[in-house]
Amino acid sequence: MNTRAVEAAFRRAQNRHSKYGNICHHFTYHRLTCDDYDRLHARAGGRCEICRTPVQATGGRRLVVDHFESTRPYLRIIRGMLCDACNSVMSCLDGTKRWGPRRSELEPKAREYQARVLRDLPLPQIELIERMQERRRELLTASLP
Repeated sequence: MNTRAVEAAFRRAQNRHSKYGNICHHFTYHRLTCDDYDRLHARAGGRCEICRTPVQATGGRRLVVDHFESTRPYLRIIRGMLCDACNSVMSCLDGTKRWGPRRSELEPKAREYQARVLRDLPLPQIELIERMQERRRELLTASLP
């Protein structure tokens, strides 16, 4: 079997979480295999990893895969499973969204979560993420009217 056929078969096999047998969103968008997704979900224990709200109480259908992404240099890090509200908080920490009035309450929780989930990464990679987040926040602040 050639390499392309093997890759295609592997891709098609990533459908365990799809009602209709399609390739799972977590594989298509995040490159998480079904086994990787199950491990991430088990780590979260059915709760948002920041606010610890049970998935049934979040108002959403499921927890979302939280990730940090950058294009220059290309970097994509999967951090964890969050409710929609806490995922928005992480967007603020990442500098892709402006903080609201609850910043002083939410930012420490977001920073603690990020430190906890990234602790196994090499220090230069953690420092790169933090520098990129800071630069994005500066750009976001500079664009204020």
